[in-house]
Amino acid sequence: MAKLSQSIYQEIQFLYHSFFLGIIITFVYDNIRVCRRVIRHNTFFISMEDLLFWVAVAISIFLLQHRENNGVFRWFSIIGAFIGMLLYRKILSGFYIKHMTFLFRKLLHGTYIFFSYVFSPVYFVERQIMLFIKKSGQKSRHALALQKIRLTSYGKMIKMTLCKRKKKRRKKKGKKHEQKDSRS
Repeated sequence: MAKLSQSIYQEIQFLYHSFFLGIIITFVYDNIRVCRRVIRHNTFFISMEDLLFWVAVAISIFLLQHRENNGVFRWFSIIGAFIGMLLYRKILSGFYIKHMTFLFRKLLHGTYIFFSYVFSPVYFVERQIMLFIKKSGQKSRHALALQKIRLTSYGKMIKMTLCKRKKKRRKKKGKKHEQKDSRS
């Protein structure tokens, strides 16, 4: 009779551990949900998080089955875990997610404000450097534009000079031809 009560005690303890494993699983997933609400994820990262989460859940259930029941699979342990998940979800999950999301958002906002004050001198120096680069770039663009205008005008003057020389040569050739024609 004592042997029977010891085995029943072990089964009840196994159900109890399964129940708390269900609570822990849901608690961990609620933390993942809080992180998703605070920091937006794309579909790929959500899928990877879920895959890793469910692999970890499968391993934890296997380890519980192995440690408590010598690896023998018992459905009542899955049902116990499911009941633990369901009760946690109905009683605490909504409250926990709402308040932890609020807390983490405030914490992130405070961290942002802190680092914006800490790094404001760095941002100021960065802005000054970028402004200097922009101004010097504008000055160099302006100088290049002036050089282009000068070169263009020099090019035009050279073309005009060359055209005048060509005209003078043509006139001289034309006069030579006229003189040859008049001699003949």
